[in-house]
Amino acid sequence: MPGIDIDQFVGEAILLRHCAPIFFAPSPTARPPAIYANGTLALVDTGELKLVVTSSHVWDEFQKYKQEVPTACLCSVFASCWGYSVRLPEQPLYIDREIDLVVFEAMPGSWKMGCKEYYRVERWPIPKAAVKDKIEFMGFPGKYRETAVNSANFGASYFEFEVLAVSDRKIVSAGASDHRFLDNDDKEVPPIEMGGLSGSPGYVRDTKGRLSLVGFVQMGETSSDYLFLTHAAFLRRDGTLSRTLVTETIPSAAKPAR
Repeated sequence: MPGIDIDQFVGEAILLRHCAPIFFAPSPTARPPAIYANGTLALVDTGELKLVVTSSHVWDEFQKYKQEVPTACLCSVFASCWGYSVRLPEQPLYIDREIDLVVFEAMPGSWKMGCKEYYRVERWPIPKAAVKDKIEFMGFPGKYRETAVNSANFGASYFEFEVLAVSDRKIVSAGASDHRFLDNDDKEVPPIEMGGLSGSPGYVRDTKGRLSLVGFVQMGETSSDYLFLTHAAFLRRDGTLSRTLVTETIPSAAKPAR
């Protein structure tokens, strides 16, 4: 068996606490095999509100599905048991399609959170990523989703991309060309299709391992191609979204060592 990188294992576990799958179910009582599609959501604590954030195109696709299946619901699961799946609110708190983000107010008092936690944003406005930053995230590629009558495995996967460019609306990044994706037996696997990762929260990590939220995954083809993220800096403490961006970036002393 290959050796286990404990630091990597712990780092991925921390990232996984702050995200979860978001999926389309045909009804509140539907079993896992009936899941139509999935994306990824971010769990965010602004200090004023606890929020669920994902891409607005996920919401729009759900609305199209709901027109065909009126009983459909938008759901997530935080605890490791299908019986603890939760329904998201019927309407978002805020949506902005131009920056491809949608925000829901969370209901932590009634949701069973399992091992999940809301990522607490400590710095406001949220700083932007900078060129050459390494962005890490966990998400749930739809290709890896496996279901049975009483269970669903959404296939959480870890990714690391390097920032190539930063615009007023997007972060452009790419996976390292020499990066190899390995399975549990240390065998190389082909690039991963990115469908299902929309909404994944992306972070940079400082030299002490502390995470700073910088963006939300918007689109990409495979793990070997370009990946586009929307700035987390659009998010405000009150759960609204503003297209007026700050110019602050994460200090160079706090950039990842990797």
